[in-house]
Amino acid sequence: MNAAVPESDPRWQLTLEVVNSPAFERSPRLRAFLLFICELELSGRRLEINEQLIGIHVFGRAPGYNPGDDSIVRSQARLLRQRLEEYFRSAGRTAAMRIEIPKGSYVPFFEANVEPEPVAAAVPPPVTSRIEPPPSFEPPIHIPPPVSSATEEVRSRKSGRWILGVIALLVFIGAAISLTRILRPHAQPQDLETRFWSRLFDPSRRAVIVPADSTLILIEELTEKPVNLAHYLNHDDLRSLDLLRSTAAIHPGDLESSQYTSMADLNLVARLMTVPELSRSRVQVRYARELSMSDAKEDNLILIGGERANPWVELFAPGMNFAVDYNWSTRQNTVVNKAPHSGESATYAEGPDGPQSSAYGLIAFQPSLDHQGDTLLVSGTTSAGTQLAADFLLNARTLDQFLQSIAKPDGSIPHFELLLVGRNLGGSVPTWSIVAYRTKT
Repeated sequence: MNAAVPESDPRWQLTLEVVNSPAFERSPRLRAFLLFICELELSGRRLEINEQLIGIHVFGRAPGYNPGDDSIVRSQARLLRQRLEEYFRSAGRTAAMRIEIPKGSYVPFFEANVEPEPVAAAVPPPVTSRIEPPPSFEPPIHIPPPVSSATEEVRSRKSGRWILGVIALLVFIGAAISLTRILRPHAQPQDLETRFWSRLFDPSRRAVIVPADSTLILIEELTEKPVNLAHYLNHDDLRSLDLLRSTAAIHPGDLESSQYTSMADLNLVARLMTVPELSRSRVQVRYARELSMSDAKEDNLILIGGERANPWVELFAPGMNFAVDYNWSTRQNTVVNKAPHSGESATYAEGPDGPQSSAYGLIAFQPSLDHQGDTLLVSGTTSAGTQLAADFLLNARTLDQFLQSIAKPDGSIPHFELLLVGRNLGGSVPTWSIVAYRTKT
């Protein structure tokens, strides 16, 4: 066991009780699976828990295997969830805690184990010595004998009192309901900025933050060819690059194994970690090359960088109006506007070189690939442009003002694309303005 997990930790003790129970004694792979992820979680290494790492360390897959082509971890995770549910329904039903692995995630959660309270038996109404039927009640067979007028008067008075009692009761119930509505505290509506982050960091789905793979920029410079997603997922293609430039000291295998990203991307990741809504969700930070197609389809993604440095953007590009593109003739990044509106340009370039050139930032809030969640894409024509987009996104006032301007009448937030521009002052963009935006109905 990892020394970082104290033996006395009740969560680890629970884990050992579960894996040593009869429900797991004949499933060595499920035992190893649960021990592995619980050890990482309890030793503070949650961000390391991912499908590929589990496949390598638990199921003996080779390093670099493609989880998109091998579903061993996903299929065993389903069995593990079922086995845990069975355990806490039977042997572990009285345990103080329970272990859950939410669907779409491999991170274990330790929660209080609350047994359902027994349903209280219905209390029969009190039995009275005499039951007066309502005046309209007529026995189907019995014919009452003739009665005197005095008897009829007594019955009439009793019937009148019964009706008045029912009316008084109804009036009392109505008044109580009205008073409850008046005194009940009204729930304060969430501001739009909170709603926005709550959709991305939805507790029912995993959110995966994916910084750009800056190694790809170097590869494209050396090969003078773009790397699309299909080549990116095929590691053999990256190992057999045809380097056109003088690279005596560089081997393609070195590039394939290198992992670089920009400081602007890392800064955005750090700032996203401070968003309050993130604490209520399941979040992972994954290097772009470690992401699998199954992750992309099932999770809420936050993709940082344009398509050139983060090929996963390619999956969303067909449904977007704005895109960061690289002009090979001018060696500059540009923003392409596929369908310009009146007064807009078809392309937006960085502007003249120098410490005061223009920087463009792009924010896109799009549906997830399975249309069950949302995806956020953040990019820029330069690092300063990415920083510009991050500053706008993490500024509660500016983001909320923009969301108010595009919110639907019912207060919901539509998917959108937003293009920003600012003056790059030595890598910093102190002020910015909105160039254009689009919303989806």
